[in-house]
Amino acid sequence: MNKRRFDPHTTQRLRVPVADLSRPGARLVVIHGECLGLCVELLDKPVTIGRAPGCEMQIDHRSVSRMHCTVWCEDGQFNVRDLGSTNKTLVNEHAVDRSELKDGDTIAVGEIVLKFLRRESLEDRYHQAMVEMANVDALTQLPNRRVWREGLERAVVQAQGGSALSLAFIDLDHFKRINDVLGHLAGDEVLKAVAQAIRTSLLAGFTAGRLGGEEFAVILPGVPLRQAIDYAELLRRAVEALRVTLPTGEQTITTSVGVVQWQPAMQTTADFMRAADAQLFRAKAEGRNRVCAANPAG
Repeated sequence: MNKRRFDPHTTQRLRVPVADLSRPGARLVVIHGECLGLCVELLDKPVTIGRAPGCEMQIDHRSVSRMHCTVWCEDGQFNVRDLGSTNKTLVNEHAVDRSELKDGDTIAVGEIVLKFLRRESLEDRYHQAMVEMANVDALTQLPNRRVWREGLERAVVQAQGGSALSLAFIDLDHFKRINDVLGHLAGDEVLKAVAQAIRTSLLAGFTAGRLGGEEFAVILPGVPLRQAIDYAELLRRAVEALRVTLPTGEQTITTSVGVVQWQPAMQTTADFMRAADAQLFRAKAEGRNRVCAANPAG
C-alpha cells in the first residue's frame, strides 16, 4: 500500500449535498428498511444495487441479493433492470425485469424500499431536507451516531476481507468545566470549532461523526495503525492550536484521542469500538491532550 499523505488543507464534505438543479440527473433514496436515508446520485454511470461490497449502492441485508438490480440513464430516460435477484425487483409494487422510472417511483429490493427522484423536482428537495435532518447532527453538521455506526459496520465488512482499517475516538478535555463556567452556548461554539477542525483533517474516504456530547470518532479505511497514529497526532495539534472567541475571551481546547486497528480476533464493531474507547480512557488517565494506541507491533 502506498503511504498516504495527511494534508491539513484537504477537506471532505460530509453534509448531504444540496441539489445542483442546473445539472440533469436523479437520485435514489432509501425510504424504508436498512440504511434508511442512504442517498446515491444517478448521473453518467450505471448504479448497481445489492449486498456485494462492489455495488455502487451497497445494502447489506439478507433480503437483498448480492447483485440485485441496476439503474442507468439512456437518452435522458432512467431505467431499472433486475439482475436475477432472489426476491425480484419491484417498481411501484409490481415485479419487473426492466422498467422505465418516473419521478416518485418506488423500487423495492427485498425488504428495502427506495424512491427514485428527479433532481429538479420539488419532492426531491423535500426528501433531501428530510434526509439531512435524519442523518446530520444539527450542531456540528457531522454525521450523527446512527449514520456513523452504519458506516463503521460497512467498513468492518471490508476489513474482515483483509483490508486495513483503523478507528480514532476523540474526546474534548475538561469540557464539563467549559459548560459549567462559560455556559452551554459557549460549549456549543467550542464543539462547532472542533468539528470544523476534524472536517479539515479528513482525507477522501474517511468518515467522521459525532457520537454524542463532546465525543467524536473517525473511521480510517485502508489505514494501518502507525499511519492512524500520525493522523490522530496531526488532529490533536490542530485542535490544540484553536482559539475560540467567546464573550469572555479566547478559549483554548485540547483533546484526548484513542486509536486502534481492526484485528481478526475482534468479533463485532462493538469490540472494535470498545478497543478504541479503552485507548481513549488511557489517554485521559495519562494526563489528557495526547494520543494513545495499542503497540503497532502487537
